[in-house]
Amino acid sequence: MKFLSKTVLFAFLSVASLSSCSVFRSDVNSNNPVIAEQAQRVQTLERDIDSQERIVDAEKAKLKSMEYQLKAAKQELKARKL
Repeated sequence: MKFLSKTVLFAFLSVASLSSCSVFRSDVNSNNPVIAEQAQRVQTLERDIDSQERIVDAEKAKLKSMEYQLKAAKQELKARKL
């Protein structure tokens, strides 16, 4: 039962987010300049957030790589001391 309620909630949120995206896209072409401007701002912020998330993911991968390098360097140092 718990799984079913989570599935229904996920499906509802997915549909809601997709419908809100199409609303914002149509609002960009609104005859009301205030609505069109705000919808454009929403789109710009969404693109900026997506871009920033990709940058953060890349930096996390870089950090993980550096951590592995540090671990390997420490192991090598320890081995050379023996």
